[in-house]
Amino acid sequence: MTDETGDNPREAPPRKPRTRGPSPEKTAQTRSCLLHAALDEFVENGFAGAQMSRITERAGIAKGTAYRYFPTKSALFEGVVAEFMAPLISGIGPPEPRADESVGDFLRRSLIPVMTTIETSRRADVARLVLAEGRNFPFIVQAYRREAYDRTIDFVRAAARIAMERGELTDDRLLRHPQLIFAPLWLAMIETGILVPDAPVSGAELLAEQIDLIFPPRR
Repeated sequence: MTDETGDNPREAPPRKPRTRGPSPEKTAQTRSCLLHAALDEFVENGFAGAQMSRITERAGIAKGTAYRYFPTKSALFEGVVAEFMAPLISGIGPPEPRADESVGDFLRRSLIPVMTTIETSRRADVARLVLAEGRNFPFIVQAYRREAYDRTIDFVRAAARIAMERGELTDDRLLRHPQLIFAPLWLAMIETGILVPDAPVSGAELLAEQIDLIFPPRR
């Protein structure tokens, strides 16, 4: 029904102007602050003892804001692993040694800088947290394996296969047990973080020695 002017007497109220949401840069910054704060909280208090309220306080954001990014503490931990471990591990890429480069030299070139970064950037703390609480929280282990551990194992196994094809390995032990390359790293993390923290051991140096044992440098 219309009035004499032809207009509808029951006009809808004027629409409120749309408000602009946070910029992508602001969103990324908030997420990064949250993940860094979560890493600090997890390392300091463990997964069980970590509290979302303390994490958001560290990050300087509202608790409700944090839950928009990560609905649970478990999801937040997985975010920490994906943020701090996955990009670093994926950065080593597939094993593609140069034609004039031995597989041993390739492993030295590609792995030692990555492991040095892990040691000096608190990423090793994530691995120690997995060791400390993985039995009680299996999803922690699953997240770490998915984002970091399984990728490195696959990388070494593929490199070992190339070495065997080239005749640089005389048996298949490294192919069957690629963990041999990284065993010194876990030993270093346990010694430095648990057994003898007052006398830290360099995992990168142990890794270099292990590679030398398996692939003696060319003279």
